[in-house]
Amino acid sequence: MKPTRILIFLTVAVMCRADTIELMTGAKVEGKVLENNATAKTLTVEFSLGGALMKRTVPYASVKAITVNGTRTDLQVPASSTTRTPAEVQAHIAKVGPTEPDWLKSTKLNYPKTLDISWPEGPPQGGWNNQKNVGQFIWDIINPNAGRWHEGLKLMHHILDSNPDASLKARVTKEIANMHFRLFQDYARAAWWWQQAGIKMDDGPGAHLAECYWRLGSKQMALDLLAQSQFLQLDSIKLLGDMLETDRAVEMAEGYDEHDAWLLAGDACRLAGRIEEARTFYEKVINTAATNQKPERLKRTQNRAQANLAALKLFELSDVSKVADGTYKDSSLGYEGQVEVSVKVRGKKIEDVKVTQHKEKQYYSALTDVPAQIIAKQGVKGVDATSRATITGEAIINATAKALAQGAK
Repeated sequence: MKPTRILIFLTVAVMCRADTIELMTGAKVEGKVLENNATAKTLTVEFSLGGALMKRTVPYASVKAITVNGTRTDLQVPASSTTRTPAEVQAHIAKVGPTEPDWLKSTKLNYPKTLDISWPEGPPQGGWNNQKNVGQFIWDIINPNAGRWHEGLKLMHHILDSNPDASLKARVTKEIANMHFRLFQDYARAAWWWQQAGIKMDDGPGAHLAECYWRLGSKQMALDLLAQSQFLQLDSIKLLGDMLETDRAVEMAEGYDEHDAWLLAGDACRLAGRIEEARTFYEKVINTAATNQKPERLKRTQNRAQANLAALKLFELSDVSKVADGTYKDSSLGYEGQVEVSVKVRGKKIEDVKVTQHKEKQYYSALTDVPAQIIAKQGVKGVDATSRATITGEAIINATAKALAQGAK
C-alpha cells in the first residue's frame, strides 16, 4: 500500500506535541514531522498505527499544509492565489524571512580549502577554476548537485558571518536570495533577502522578486512591481504568462523583436489554453529569419519551439481520463540533451511522475517542482515551467504529454 493511502486511512493516536499533516484529500493526520526535505519535496512523518510506531515519506504533492510547533506552513500555494493582502504578504515575509531554515544549523560546512571566500569582484584571474572562485564553485559544484544545495546556502551564510565589506555583503545577500528562490522555492526568505539587498524592478532579479509576491498570495503586488520597469524583460513575459495575464504577456512579447520573447508568448498562450495562438507563436519562432542573434542561441530557441509545437499536438491525447493503466516513458529536449520521464497511471489518475534520465546541470528545482505540479493538476494543462529552469521544465511537460499519449485509448 502506498504511503499516501496509509496516511489517508490510518487511525492515529495523538502524540505529545503532535504535528498536524493536512492532506490534499482534506484528511488530517497527527504525528511528528521528522524531516521536511524542500530539495526532494518530501515529508518524512512518524505516526502510531495499531499501537506500533511507523515512519513514512510522502511527496509534497499529496500534502496541503503542515503545522509544526504551532506554526502552519502551506505546501500548496495556488499559482493564481490572491488570498493575501499586500500588508499580509509583507508581514509574512518579515516573520519568516530573517529566520534560518530548520535544516541549516545541522548542515556541515563543506567547501575546498583552496576556495577564496573573499570572492573578489571582476573576471577571475587565471581562467576558470571552480576550486578557487566562489561563483564558479556554486555554478559547477553546488547547482548541479541537489545533495549539496544545503551546503551551498551554509557557505553563503559562512561568508556573511565573516564580516565582509559592503560590496561582498551585497553580493552574498543577493546569492542567498537566489538560492532560496531557485533551489528551494522558499519565496518568503527569497523576498526578504532581496529586499535587504534593495533590489528594484530593473535590477537582474526584479521579476523574480515580483514572482515571490505572487507566489506568497498577492498578484497585485507582483503587477505593481512589474509596472515599475523601464525596460522590456523576458522574465517579466514569463511571469505575466504564469499569472494568466496572457494578453499583457503577449503585448510585451510583441514589443520584442526576438525569438525568445515569441517563444514565451507561445508558452503563455499554451498555459492559458489558447492553443491556436500558442501554435502561431511557436511557428513564428521556427520560420522567422533572425537578425543580430547568435546562431547557437537561435538554434536552441527554435529547437525548443519545435519540441513545444510537437507536444502541443498531444495535449488532448494526454488527458489522463483516456489513458489506460500502466507506466509510460518518453523524452523531450532539455538544455543539455534529452530529458526522460516515467509516468505511472492507475485508475484514471496520475500516481507518479519521475525524471528518470537527464544531462541537465542548472536545473534548480524543476526536477521536483514540475512533476509535483503535473500530479497535482492531473495532467500537463496549466502547468508552468519553473523559473530559472524554464528549458528543463518545458522538457518535463513535453515528455509527460508524449508519455501519456502512448496510453490514450
